[in-house]
Amino acid sequence: MGQWVDHVPPEIDQKSDWRMIMAICVTLSVVSSAVVLTRVWIRNKNHGLAADDWMSILSMIFCVAYAALCIAQTKYGLGLPLLDRPKESIIAYTRTNYAGRPIYQVGISFFKVALLISYLRLFKGTSYVVYRRIVWISMAVIVAGHVGCALTLILACSPVHKSWQPSVPGKCLAPGPSFTAYAIVTIVSDVMVAVIPIPALLKLKVSKSRKVGLIVIFLLGLFTTLCSVFRYQQIDRIQYGDGNTTMLILWGVIEFNVGNMVSSLPFLAPVFLRKARQYTSKYGSSGSHNYGSGAGRSAGSRLGAMVSDKLRSTKSGSGLDSLTSGNRDGAYKLSSVASSPRRGTYATAVPATGSEENILKQSPENSIMKSVTYSVRVD
Repeated sequence: MGQWVDHVPPEIDQKSDWRMIMAICVTLSVVSSAVVLTRVWIRNKNHGLAADDWMSILSMIFCVAYAALCIAQTKYGLGLPLLDRPKESIIAYTRTNYAGRPIYQVGISFFKVALLISYLRLFKGTSYVVYRRIVWISMAVIVAGHVGCALTLILACSPVHKSWQPSVPGKCLAPGPSFTAYAIVTIVSDVMVAVIPIPALLKLKVSKSRKVGLIVIFLLGLFTTLCSVFRYQQIDRIQYGDGNTTMLILWGVIEFNVGNMVSSLPFLAPVFLRKARQYTSKYGSSGSHNYGSGAGRSAGSRLGAMVSDKLRSTKSGSGLDSLTSGNRDGAYKLSSVASSPRRGTYATAVPATGSEENILKQSPENSIMKSVTYSVRVD
């Protein structure tokens, strides 16, 4: 690939981290979008879309938009130290950066709200009224906190257009304290989402597959919190270092995408577990499902073979065969039907007693027969 960064010499372009930024943004966006879309497809097919599904869709859209803006910023200097960024691209860079900030803040609130709504569904119909109220309060706090951060980012400078035109006279909020406030809101909301359902889940009786899904939520939820912490640590580099915001952006992208996957995995985990059990039951014991082997032959097949062997020793007719053997007191009459490995009708011989002879003396065709139908199904 040729030179990517505008208005810089080739050696500066090689120095830029734009390749790493682009690879992470594209890869994570594709994976997380696939997870969310799979969740939406399963939910729509089985139950129809609910509020948390729509929140996940919104979060996915905002996440893809944020990743696209991050990639666009690499064209204008993202991935380079502050002194190496091209001055010709400063307006384009600050505009795309300004557009991405509120998208990030509002977008990460969507997957948290999606998780909280799924908690409400989990507690629905139970006696955990207090926990449901706590979830609703947490949802309001998280939305208010992230929307407040987004508005602060939009109105950070006076006049507002100074945010994307640094040469305009005016003033802006100090980046250090404001970034610290944003990080605190993000970390606290992550912890709230991860911790809220734990006390109730210790007492709640749910299926094993649902418990596994929730465990995955907590583990990955803690990872999003770590992403927020790592992102916050980049503030010192921006303020007192070379001003390179690469890792600040990347930790935000990672947090956003992992959060989207976290909100969708609880709906996918039961499906994966069920498929794994089906695969194990189908291929775990090859002998029990080998229809061609003696060990795997069905009961109906063995019964059919016994009947066929008996019939071959007699005189056969044109479709259904009847057999009479023995003497008058101990005769057995047997009628056979062609058998199949899975399903067949087999006749059981009944002693021709004196009562039978008294009832039907006309001909052997009118003799009383007892038939038993065996239906063997292998799932």
